[in-house]
Amino acid sequence: MPVPIVNIERESFYVRGTDAGAFLWKNESQAFSLGISYSELFFDAGKTKNHNLKKLDNRHSTLNAFLQYTLYSPYGHASIQLLRAPLITPTLSAAWYQYPLLLDPVHFTPRVGIRWDSQQQLDYYYGISGREAQESGLGRYHPQGGASPFISLDTRWPFADDWSVITSSGIIFLNKEIRNNPIVDDNLIFHVTIGLSYSF
Repeated sequence: MPVPIVNIERESFYVRGTDAGAFLWKNESQAFSLGISYSELFFDAGKTKNHNLKKLDNRHSTLNAFLQYTLYSPYGHASIQLLRAPLITPTLSAAWYQYPLLLDPVHFTPRVGIRWDSQQQLDYYYGISGREAQESGLGRYHPQGGASPFISLDTRWPFADDWSVITSSGIIFLNKEIRNNPIVDDNLIFHVTIGLSYSF
């Protein structure tokens, strides 16, 4: 789906795609920020062709409030993020390391990390209640919390004065609490984003 992405960097705040934050404290080597992010994870039962899944409740996207700490060094950037979604009340956290590279003219940012989803988070998106089990014919399921490692690669290729082609791709290795869910039949999630960027 087409999604507009805006990136703004200022001394006191930033907007990076679906994240927006204000720096509570920042210097050349560290930053601590408070912000909000949009989680695109959702499930629309009306759009699935599976008869059993049509009987499940919808799961909705939400906004997450987060605290993030980032350490900058010549050897890369390391970040820790704690999130909470007040609209659904799940909690989750993530930690990652990235190392920006410039192979002129292309900018590469490889990233490796791990995401922890709480029991509340996984139960909201992947749990199956007793009522849903009766109506859908699927087994009841109440997952515990779990960790999912991930890797990704962002690129930016300038091809004109203010224009660039940007890409983002990655793999999420789903934890067993998600993999064992009756409505999930994959071990991995692949994602790819391609777009155009104009700087002004």
